Amino acid sequence: MRKSYYELSTTRFPSKYWHMKIINTARIMLIRQRVAGPILDLGCGDGVRVRLIFGEHIEIHGVDNDPEMVEFAKKRLNKVYLSSVENIPQEILDNKYNTIVLMESLEHIPNVETVLKIANKLLADNGLLIVIIPLETVLFRIIWWLWTMTMGKRWRKTHLTRFKSAQQLFSMLENWFKILDYKKINLGCILITICGKNVSESRADITRI
Repeated sequence: MRKSYYELSTTRFPSKYWHMKIINTARIMLIRQRVAGPILDLGCGDGVRVRLIFGEHIEIHGVDNDPEMVEFAKKRLNKVYLSSVENIPQEILDNKYNTIVLMESLEHIPNVETVLKIANKLLADNGLLIVIIPLETVLFRIIWWLWTMTMGKRWRKTHLTRFKSAQQLFSMLENWFKILDYKKINLGCILITICGKNVSESRADITRI
């Protein structure tokens, strides 16, 4: 049976060390938080990594704009929608989620703030937002160039927003969320941030979405 992209990436050398470090660190950070379902993964890919983080017994919904990824994700997640994260289906917009995940997806989006507004609207008042992004350090740019020239050719020229520092992301998040925890890993190339909802700001912003 053909394996999906992240199914291969989390099991083969050298990418498994990169991805499993992200997955295991996110798990440890979330132990200190109140994680609850349903979970919405915006940019879910094939669903492998979000399942590895949260386990098999929690309800997870996903959105992705890659038809091939969506077909694989349907085997792992409870509901999956073929859509861009900037144009969420109404069925999702009618719901509230206790946990929302943006895992290495914001860098593929030209208008990050639009997606953060949507996440704010969809997140329950006591919910958690988990954001994982690459930081464009010199080391990351070298690694990314090597990766996209070899086994990761599908990702070439797909980074539309480049995060040069943690503060760049934090300044965007703080418009709608409060930062609860964060950690840099993979030699400073990956930033994991956990946020709570800024309830007063979110209620004022709902009409603008």
